[in-house]
Amino acid sequence: MSRLFLQETAKYNDLVDLTLCCMLFKVCNCRQFEQMKGTEFADFMNLKQSTTKITVRSRENNRVCYLLYIVSKEFCNPDVGMEWVMKMLDCCNISLEYYKSHYKDAESIGTSKANKIFVEDVRKAFKIAKEYM
Repeated sequence: MSRLFLQETAKYNDLVDLTLCCMLFKVCNCRQFEQMKGTEFADFMNLKQSTTKITVRSRENNRVCYLLYIVSKEFCNPDVGMEWVMKMLDCCNISLEYYKSHYKDAESIGTSKANKIFVEDVRKAFKIAKEYM
């Protein structure tokens, strides 16, 4: 599937469920990303065109990579999930090489307390969202 097709699909359909976007927004706003509105976050997660530039906060790239990895697992087709990740990485100014090296750092053995808290918060967000999906 080409990126152009994924981008075209995003114009008409949400790629990431809105409930999940809302739960993840509560976890990530002002932590992994600079302050934004919930609608901007949902648009960002769904590759919608936006005039707002999404900014990853300093030293949060590896947690953003983990977030993208976890969300990409929700796509039925792994190829579509990877295409979504690549597009999201472009939006976040994170290289694919960095992603491939760090996407599981947040849940690795011996990770920091901050990473453990982040992973737990993301898991809770998914659990709550799935109750409403």
